[in-house]
Amino acid sequence: AETYSGSTLYTSCFSAQSGFFTRHIFCAPYSADKVLKIDMGTGSSTQLTETYSGSNLYASCVLVAENTNSKMWCAPYSADKVLKIDTSADSSTQLAETYSGSNLYASCALGSSNNVWCAPYSADKVLKIDTRPPTSSPTSSPTNSPTSSPATN
Repeated sequence: AETYSGSTLYTSCFSAQSGFFTRHIFCAPYSADKVLKIDMGTGSSTQLTETYSGSNLYASCVLVAENTNSKMWCAPYSADKVLKIDTSADSSTQLAETYSGSNLYASCALGSSNNVWCAPYSADKVLKIDTRPPTSSPTSSPTNSPTSSPATN
């Protein structure tokens, strides 16, 4: 069996649908440096390849279903960017927007239009993560990516 060392490695996990079956659990890094993937069928686990540095990175995530695939959106706790975990591609990326501080967002929820709303823990504003993929006409390729921004009053 796989072993992992350290403390408080992962704090937020979700079952991810792939096709019509739920077989894997994905966990966002808290003090770990990689996303964890658990295979519920075999009980084995692996880490995705992308590496993140720091501690107390992501404390809260929301799973957003897109047709038969899912993505996890993780609010920055002490990380400086929002994390997107693509459960169908076994990959993760950080959005471009940068945030500074620690203990920023510890709780988030899925709202209308697949927006993720994050309550401030030590941040001074609510965070809205727009998870909708960019739209494009058949003759153009998308140039925008999902964005996150502090919500305005």
